[in-house]
Amino acid sequence: MSKPSLKRRLIAGFGANTFSRLSTTLTQIFSVPVFLSHWGVHLYGEWILLNAIPSYLGMSDVGFGSVAGNEMTMLTAAENLDQALVVFQSVWVLTTVITSLLGLLLIAAVWFLPLGTWLHMHAISSSDAKLIVLLLGLAVLLGMQETLFQAAFRCVGKYPLGTMAKSLVVLAAFLSTMIGVFLRLSPVPVTVLYVAVNGIGVLALWILLKREVPWIRFGIRHAQWAVIRRLTGPALSFMSFPLVNALNLQGILVVIGYVMGPIAVVTFNTARTISRSAVQGMNLINNSIWPEMSAAFGAGAMDIARMLHRRSCQISLLLCLGITLGVAFLGDWIWRVWTVGKVPTDPVLLDIMLLQMVVSAFWFTSSVVPMATNQHQRMARAMLAATCLALVLALLLMHVGALGLRGAAIALVAGDLFTAFYVLRESLRLLDENLGDFARSMLDLSLLQGLWRRPKVPVANEK
Repeated sequence: MSKPSLKRRLIAGFGANTFSRLSTTLTQIFSVPVFLSHWGVHLYGEWILLNAIPSYLGMSDVGFGSVAGNEMTMLTAAENLDQALVVFQSVWVLTTVITSLLGLLLIAAVWFLPLGTWLHMHAISSSDAKLIVLLLGLAVLLGMQETLFQAAFRCVGKYPLGTMAKSLVVLAAFLSTMIGVFLRLSPVPVTVLYVAVNGIGVLALWILLKREVPWIRFGIRHAQWAVIRRLTGPALSFMSFPLVNALNLQGILVVIGYVMGPIAVVTFNTARTISRSAVQGMNLINNSIWPEMSAAFGAGAMDIARMLHRRSCQISLLLCLGITLGVAFLGDWIWRVWTVGKVPTDPVLLDIMLLQMVVSAFWFTSSVVPMATNQHQRMARAMLAATCLALVLALLLMHVGALGLRGAAIALVAGDLFTAFYVLRESLRLLDENLGDFARSMLDLSLLQGLWRRPKVPVANEK
């Protein structure tokens, strides 16, 4: 069977990511009224609290799933299926050991700790609270296997199929939960229903994986400790990115609250939310080109890697500029309507935040290059340093009377400028590309058509 073209894979990947994002958004929107109307505020609040505890178990994956996906994609593109299987089984063994140990710790913690008392549960009994946390925790640990499934789909150019299948499982689990709540089932049966659907979904994904990627086999025969050691550094570096994101989104609010109080926090958060309208679009672009970038590097197709980098950066920049111009004209009106006139507008603050969004467009998509090739360690350290320095600068600038809250926004712009300089330089180095050529390509809109005329990227030796 011939492999689909690069154009079709990119379109399919973008479509699958869009469906996944829309599914997540819709579940978040519609779940709240259903829960509140059938369970009430207190029961729903306790359910949310119990759901939050197992979610932290998901961090135990560290980043091995992402690193394994990159490694397997590059190896498969180079037609080295034997070594790709070694990576798969090595990371599968590690993931299985980690989840098994965490499962035992979870059982012990649930058995001995008085969760109901600690969490001040009233609508849910202590025994039910323990059972719910245990079931949800086991579902999270089981879901860690799915990250490796997705890596296997991605390495053979079937990332859209894996993403769509995973989204359907998430959607089915959500619908089953909503049906249970609508039938006024208590939290324990609803939890059992949710976990059962997730378990069936994991089994279905495994069957689909065996059919679509027959050379993938579970087991320990090909696992190698040396592979795990080699991937540990890149995997741990992936942990820096959630930390950077948390510092950017929440850390700056803590600094603002410390210096200027809660009203300033609300004002800043409003401006930032409005200005970040383009982030979801850029995320979709990044997720769609990620597997293709890994495949291009693995196959040594640097011309295609450079083309993907240029076009994706250009599209992200154009998207960001278009949305920024629209928000610049309508932002003040959006602000007043959205906040019902209860949060005073600050057009200058909003303009600075829009400038930050444009600056971030220069590095956000470009960061896919080192991340998709497991060469992101230095970039992760630089981004973490830039974020910490931006917080310190914000603390200093907000004490300048003429700046106030705008000083925090200026500090974030400065941090993004440093990040953009470092990330873009690192990506161009990996791509062996000249900065001048890259800059000129950003101005050549006619080259966007070249994306659809390029040859496909080899991703596997499939028959």
